[in-house]
Amino acid sequence: MSPTAPAFASSAPSAAPRSRVGSAGGWLGALVVATLLLGAGPAAADEPEREVRHDPTAYPAPSTRLPLFAIGAATSLVWYGAALGGAYLYPTANGADELKIPIAGPWMSLAETGCPSTTPDCSTFWMVVGGILKGFSGIGQAGGVLLMVEGLLMPTVEPRSTTGRARWNLTPNSHAAERGTSLSTNVMVLPAPLPGGGGLSVVGLF
Repeated sequence: MSPTAPAFASSAPSAAPRSRVGSAGGWLGALVVATLLLGAGPAAADEPEREVRHDPTAYPAPSTRLPLFAIGAATSLVWYGAALGGAYLYPTANGADELKIPIAGPWMSLAETGCPSTTPDCSTFWMVVGGILKGFSGIGQAGGVLLMVEGLLMPTVEPRSTTGRARWNLTPNSHAAERGTSLSTNVMVLPAPLPGGGGLSVVGLF
């Protein structure tokens, strides 16, 4: 009998390709998760809100009334002067006489904006420019009047002076006065030996 070689038949598929596929799938999943995490990123922290403190009892000093009133008067005069100058430069324009009236004049003249009877074919551009200037003049004059009223009626508070207190703090025994003690409790008279005799020494808080 001739020996026969044993036959080795393997019906199970090779495990190497499967392990490679599984390894590739794991790396792919990890890459997707890392991409999502990096794309999301940490949420930016909100900046802290700045605390704004407002003292409703704080008012300006009475010395601010006069400058505010003067600024308002100057504002109204400047805009009224511009309107008055325009009324005399273009006396035939519609609403020129109304511009001579303070405060309400520019608004009255604005209602009559249009080409004058002497030049019915006037330029629309200059008519619009004149209307805009009239509106600016009316706003400027009214704003100056409001500033004048504010300067007269706004509440004010006398500033607290610390000069007197600082002066008194420089006087002797200021520390004792702040503690409510008298001069007698802070001064002591003690005997003191002196060459050839004796004397008195005064010890205290000054």
